[in-house]
Amino acid sequence: MPDVRICHMQDESAFQALCEGLARKRPGRRFGRFEAGDEEVVLEAESGRMKVFWVYAAEGEVFLRRGFRTKEGDGQRLPAEYAPEPMDPRFRERLEFLSNELDRIAPSAQVPVQAILSRVRGNAYVGDFANELWKLEHTNEAWSSEPRIVEAIRYLFLVYRECGYSAKSADSYERVMAGDQLALAGGETLRVRGRFSCLTFECPPHGTRRVPSVMRLRYLKDTSGGCNFDFDPFRRLPLTWYINLPGEKGDGVNFANSHVVNIAKETSPTHFHPQKAIGGGDPQSEIYLVLDPASYGLKTYGRQALLVTYPDLRHLGRFDEHKLEPGHFAFIPAGAGHRGIDAFVNVITVPGFKPRNEYYIDEDVMEATGGKAPYNENLLGLKNYRKIEDLL
Repeated sequence: MPDVRICHMQDESAFQALCEGLARKRPGRRFGRFEAGDEEVVLEAESGRMKVFWVYAAEGEVFLRRGFRTKEGDGQRLPAEYAPEPMDPRFRERLEFLSNELDRIAPSAQVPVQAILSRVRGNAYVGDFANELWKLEHTNEAWSSEPRIVEAIRYLFLVYRECGYSAKSADSYERVMAGDQLALAGGETLRVRGRFSCLTFECPPHGTRRVPSVMRLRYLKDTSGGCNFDFDPFRRLPLTWYINLPGEKGDGVNFANSHVVNIAKETSPTHFHPQKAIGGGDPQSEIYLVLDPASYGLKTYGRQALLVTYPDLRHLGRFDEHKLEPGHFAFIPAGAGHRGIDAFVNVITVPGFKPRNEYYIDEDVMEATGGKAPYNENLLGLKNYRKIEDLL
């Protein structure tokens, strides 16, 4: 059975043992911890590897030079020394066309297309719309019956990695805090200072670094989906899911995915990711890095954060409830049923989210246990695309 493992990041022996166990299962991929002190230090990645730092406690500063390019700014506006780059004329033409043809786009595709259009700022485009492409890939109907509209949407899959950048015009230190992300490819460095704690992840690179070296939650747009699809979510993606074209198989360019989300009990589905990945590639494992909701002014109203796990999907009456506190690290392997409840977490997936690799089981839990095991009664209508037995 899949083994869900949980420890606190500050419990050095337990965390090290967990990391060593994960490294044995996935050679070449290493989790660790980094503690910044008061003095300035230089972060770097080994030659030929990628390294990501996810801040989970306290705060500090990172030195960003003039010319730094970022895909932030579709949430809170970036500081005055940043200027969005003008759109490529071909990209602007496609967006204008889609804006004029919205009523001819299928209802399930209209929302992500509108979200893509919402980032237009005059002659510039601000932010990353990879998450909206993920939603378009998940639609269960044709985007449109009009070939020109379908072509315009497919074009977005070809150019999204180059769109949405803003460039910095002056050297300065900038604040980083819990939930923020630093990413380096081999040979790159970043100067940081202050006292803060990070989860680190190292892996062989998939080509070049495809995300900005610094992504800060406050500058990112809230996007509904996953464990928080409500109309007013806290769900921000510092390391988005990437795809080349709809229907692409395998892991593509994904080495990991990170989204920080406030998982409310009312909107959180019980689900699992199959041990044999749909579409090929590595199965999707998930990590909860628990953050302090007070860092972003979120109220808990006295609720206890929990992770409910179902270690054996053939016997859904067996479940465990784990209390979560800021600083907890929970590893949830493919094939383990789980549901976060009232938790503010950085959800990290390795190798990254892939289409149709999430199976919702609230209805299965209710039917198999007569309602004795916990499930979300608000989500009994969620439609699954495969039988649970087919994925075990």
